[in-house]
Amino acid sequence: MSSPSGHSSNNISLDFDKSDANACIAFISGLPLTNARLAQPSLAALLTALEATPLQGAAYLDVLEAARVPVHFVQDDLALRYAAKPLPPTASEEETFLQVLQLWQAMERAYAKVATLGAEDPLVQLRMALICQRCVYYAGRVLIEYLRARREPAPGAWLDLHGYYDTADEWHLADELVQDPLNETQGKASASEAYAAVLLIDLSNPYSRGSREFGWIVRWAERFAPFAKVELNVGVDTARAFGVDLMQDQGVRPLDILTTRSTVRHFDTARLNPDMHQLLAQLRENVSPASLGLGANLEREPAARLLVQLYRPWCLHAVPRRFQRRDTTGVAQLCLGFEAMHYHVNGDEFLQPEHVRIYSRGDMDRIWTFRDQLDPTQPLKIRESQINYPLEEWAMADQSVSGFRLQRRTAGERIEHSQLIALKPNDGGQFLLAQVSWYLMRNASIEINIGVYVLPGVPQGVAIRATGPMVSPSEQYIRAFLLPDLPALKEQGSLLLPRGWYQPKRIIEVFTDRQITVELGDLLTQGADFERVSYRPMTTAAR
Repeated sequence: MSSPSGHSSNNISLDFDKSDANACIAFISGLPLTNARLAQPSLAALLTALEATPLQGAAYLDVLEAARVPVHFVQDDLALRYAAKPLPPTASEEETFLQVLQLWQAMERAYAKVATLGAEDPLVQLRMALICQRCVYYAGRVLIEYLRARREPAPGAWLDLHGYYDTADEWHLADELVQDPLNETQGKASASEAYAAVLLIDLSNPYSRGSREFGWIVRWAERFAPFAKVELNVGVDTARAFGVDLMQDQGVRPLDILTTRSTVRHFDTARLNPDMHQLLAQLRENVSPASLGLGANLEREPAARLLVQLYRPWCLHAVPRRFQRRDTTGVAQLCLGFEAMHYHVNGDEFLQPEHVRIYSRGDMDRIWTFRDQLDPTQPLKIRESQINYPLEEWAMADQSVSGFRLQRRTAGERIEHSQLIALKPNDGGQFLLAQVSWYLMRNASIEINIGVYVLPGVPQGVAIRATGPMVSPSEQYIRAFLLPDLPALKEQGSLLLPRGWYQPKRIIEVFTDRQITVELGDLLTQGADFERVSYRPMTTAAR
């Protein structure tokens, strides 16, 4: 059984007899799992030592089985340090990611080595179905980690997964169930199911998911994997089917764009349909997600919403995109943060309205000095210090009716999933607001790719402030945005507020060229740093 290359090194001291399987297992059981920074390198050091001087096949396998639960515990702990963070990563985040990735690769290589060492060992041969399942599983964990960290998989990662599955299938062991204590749904799994789970994750549009959603998808993919099947491409309607080519370094693709050679497999998910329908019906009947095996600490509405989103790629097969993308060229200008976006959308600095303006001693001195030059019939305006909000340049890779895919090859600000941005395409004269809906970093060229959904309508920068008996008449305004009504697109006007501002039926004051009191309506979208809400005008005050 082939295994990928790679090596993990560290300076952890292993002061025990590593040729004794019991001593290795005792070392693992004594690790302080609550201190992942210590326990994880210790596990990596043990696997490195055993790779250099391996135990006999059956004993080696026993040590690896003893390490599985501790490995997963510390890996998930360390992954929190980079999984939900903006890109590009800091040096510390990238180092931790590589540390986690290398331990998954070490587990993958170790099980493959057991298969090689135990070729003539009856005790190993009796457990070969388990070894095949573990190899597929850990090759899958490598890919899942790339997705969790929003990285493009390294060359060969998909080929490793396909190769382990193909070997299990060739040995007629792919469908044999083996005990797996890490499988929370069944407590057992096969190599085929471990393979199908990764393919389901790949189909879920993982780079468009938040960290919590991605965690649920990984769990659900394991739950639904027994209903999916990888089979020969025989008599399949390729127009609406998915498949994989075991000789291609890529994941799931529409079957009709793959070749007809013998290495192509049909990924059949038809049996997921009734199970997902049943789950949705039970969620609508107020059955808790935990009791349905969907996970604890998960509310019913988010669970139902995510199931509906997954239904299309998992059950409806290769339905064409609603809006087809087309290649494009040029450079878009982009900025982040409410201050910078407000400046570039309006083309001017943000000034507090006159009725709440607070002047400094220097402002008052200038007013007194130049009082004879002031026009008493005009509003008094003291220009604030000029602030420079630089723009980043992003290459436009492709576009659709609803958005763009952009690439940045140079250093710039960190980008967060679902963050609000302002951008001006190379053929546009006006800045638009958009939400980062998909993104990743390619390790090979340190290039960030983002997919953005453009919010409908030309935005206007406005000012907002709270209202109420406890609010001072001189309360300062903060920046926000107004999107217009677009009846032709059936889009209602909306406000984009800083995150945390939305409360149903909250009354706030909006200042454009006059004061307007509005009541907040529904929460339309919630991003990393903003909330898009509907509103209802209540009164208009004189300026």
